[in-house]
Amino acid sequence: MTKQQTIELLSQQLPGFYSVEQVIKLINDIDDSSTTNKFEFDSDQIKTLSDNIAESIESEGSSVIDDYELSMNYKEVELDSVEFNRSSLSSTIKSAIEDFMEELNGDDE
Repeated sequence: MTKQQTIELLSQQLPGFYSVEQVIKLINDIDDSSTTNKFEFDSDQIKTLSDNIAESIESEGSSVIDDYELSMNYKEVELDSVEFNRSSLSSTIKSAIEDFMEELNGDDE
């Protein structure tokens, strides 16, 4: 039973009254699953998550790079292009997000 269904049920019972036990049972039967899947992050949490992702990518080093092209300009070496390993990046980012969510959920318990 959702909160809205509970309110409607209570409204239908006017002018009758519920016992304390009935009200407690109704409240305990309320299904809050519709609100548990919503994620709301404050700016500090977003910063922490983005820092964690950046740190994870940085710690992977060159393993996130598939290929690159260099060129010479007089005595300087120039980096012309970089191809990233999407699978490695995705895995690294996924892991950082999962770790963040575990920490976040651990703080709530």
